[in-house]
Amino acid sequence: MEAHTPEPSPPQTPAKERSSRIPGFDAEATPLLGIGLGLTGLTLGLRPRFAPLPLALTALAAALYRDPERVTPSDPHAIFAPADGSLLLIDEIYEHRFLHTDCVRMAIAVSPIDVPVCRSPAAGTVRYMEHVNGEYGPVSNVQAGDRNERVYIGIETAWGPILIVQIAGPLGRRIVSKVAVGDAVNPGTRLGTVRFGSRTDLYLQRDVARILVESGHHVVAGLSRIGDLASS
Repeated sequence: MEAHTPEPSPPQTPAKERSSRIPGFDAEATPLLGIGLGLTGLTLGLRPRFAPLPLALTALAAALYRDPERVTPSDPHAIFAPADGSLLLIDEIYEHRFLHTDCVRMAIAVSPIDVPVCRSPAAGTVRYMEHVNGEYGPVSNVQAGDRNERVYIGIETAWGPILIVQIAGPLGRRIVSKVAVGDAVNPGTRLGTVRFGSRTDLYLQRDVARILVESGHHVVAGLSRIGDLASS
């Protein structure tokens, strides 16, 4: 018989962050965009021909700090992409931190122009988190999973554990976590951000799901269906 558990509620965004957040952007973008638009207006009044420079920098900041609201489809049998980007690889590997079993690993390369927000691929409860400092150097995107700064997020779902790994790139060395151990998450709940390019890995127990994507596919966090539960 299929197990049914109450659908968890996502962590609440602090009122201070909600009030300071421009819709569609991370709260950290508010002062940057305000300063940029202010400088653009000032430059237009004093030196109009130089106004495109601060305007271009403001547009760049807006692109890097995007955080759009998304409505993840309601489907308890679906597994959604945890990040925006292109599937770098899909392979099988033993996962020893949280799942302790053979897993399917899906690695997503997040470019600097992709939305830098990692989202939960399924409903559950955060049971494990670990932050690992990195060693930065001339390594490939594949090698970055073992070398760069990263955050491991283990989520217990109704059908088993999953692990999401946020891996910082050589430029974006700051990973901002949005959840903590004990938090309930829904599909699409924000887990964290890494800007200026990164990689996000998703580990699923082998044979728990039918994978619906292939290497090279572009996916969107919280919207792209990348797997179906094999038992559904």
